[in-house]
Amino acid sequence: MIKKILLMFFSLLAVTTIGIGAYGLTILNQSTNTLSKTYKGIGGENNVIAENKPMTILLMGVDTGSGSREDQWVGNSDTMILVTVNPQTSETTIMSLERDILTNITQDGETVQAKLNAAYAQGGAELAIETIQDLMNIHIDRYAMINMKGLVQLVDKVGGITVNNPFDFDISIEENEPEYTAKIPPGRQEIDGEQALVYSRMRYQDPEGDYGRQKRQREVIEKIIKKILTLDGLSNYQGIIEAVSDNMQTNISLDTDSLMQLMGYRDALKNIRMEQLKGEDATLADGGSYQIVTSEHLLKMQNILRKSLGLSPLRKLKTSAVLLDGDEASGTVSSESGEAPVESSQDTGGGYYEPSYVPETTVSSEAIIQYQPAVTPSTDTTVAGDGGN
Repeated sequence: MIKKILLMFFSLLAVTTIGIGAYGLTILNQSTNTLSKTYKGIGGENNVIAENKPMTILLMGVDTGSGSREDQWVGNSDTMILVTVNPQTSETTIMSLERDILTNITQDGETVQAKLNAAYAQGGAELAIETIQDLMNIHIDRYAMINMKGLVQLVDKVGGITVNNPFDFDISIEENEPEYTAKIPPGRQEIDGEQALVYSRMRYQDPEGDYGRQKRQREVIEKIIKKILTLDGLSNYQGIIEAVSDNMQTNISLDTDSLMQLMGYRDALKNIRMEQLKGEDATLADGGSYQIVTSEHLLKMQNILRKSLGLSPLRKLKTSAVLLDGDEASGTVSSESGEAPVESSQDTGGGYYEPSYVPETTVSSEAIIQYQPAVTPSTDTTVAGDGGN
């Protein structure tokens, strides 16, 4: 079953900044040594962290199948989350991107229409970043890529979390994944690492399907951050850092200077707003099931991200997505010039990735052989620093 949850990056950022605040040079030196192996640059990184400016991070959780592959980073980016962290407003926005969104992916001058999560499989982190920049009309400053082998460890290291199973049945994935036997009974429950993994992955019994699963994933993110904010003891921080570092790649340099600079983003982690880019269910003539976004919803989500970064709103949609307007799906740049956006989260005149926008393409309404409006999930606005678990 596809793994779709992305928690450990937030734990890393929270635990290092909070731990440094509590234990100073001791946790700083140990963190630097442990986390140095997570760095994987892709070129052109800017100085946003050093300058303590609002930044955008792409988080990707990689589906590596059965886990038997030698390379733990080969697979689809099964989870994609855009995170904006603004130290000026002390706010963080987390936006989930549906993996099945139909979009244009351009590589080596050739463009194909495919699901969003195919970009990583085709061209790694660089192509995934390019594609999502074009989709959301926003510059991405950093990325972090995580596999989920460390999730069980991570939740156990923080002493478990409290969740609420809203269903009148046990949450379980044993039928489809017999290696996971943990269950979560109805109601408020204290759960351990394996239960958290099951809680975050179940979707077939959820009436909201993948949207319901994403909602539970966001809940687990919030609860882990809350728990870290209440931790005490040097050994707790060390254990969490070790669990995270073994399962992450990022182009955020985690040396001594960078970890100190990340302290400037600490307060923003206490105020988290959750959003979701959602599409409409559609089956195309090729037999594939996709999510196709509407122009109105996509523009709204683009402007939420821009507002979170302190940028002015857009009046006209610019995207490389395949859009659904009425009964017709069309692939379009929706830009007067046909070029990629030039504004970035730093107002530097553009990102460090080459734009991959393409001429307008069209998928006629006849190509959609089955269409069903998506279930609209509730919008979660949470404050990660409030209360207990």
